Amino acid sequence: MSAVVGTLLFEEVGAFVKESGDPGSIVTGWVLSVSVMHPSMPGSDGYFSAHSPRLPHHTQMGVFHSALEEMKTTVMMNHLERGKG
Repeated sequence: MSAVVGTLLFEEVGAFVKESGDPGSIVTGWVLSVSVMHPSMPGSDGYFSAHSPRLPHHTQMGVFHSALEEMKTTVMMNHLERGKG
């Protein structure tokens, strides 16, 4: 990823966080995971990821792990809420 693209993404992620989350938050790093399908191969799937410039590998893994745990908790809470009915 070029430095220009990295800077652009960093600015856009910062704007997204301010708009969607806590306006006082300071973005210190980000990881983007994108699901893709190639048009010439129906049913194919894959992914690619990008991260903020100079984000260490262990921090990238930590961000992915935190997101996964948050998703698991959200799914569990949704199932528990449905079961109360």
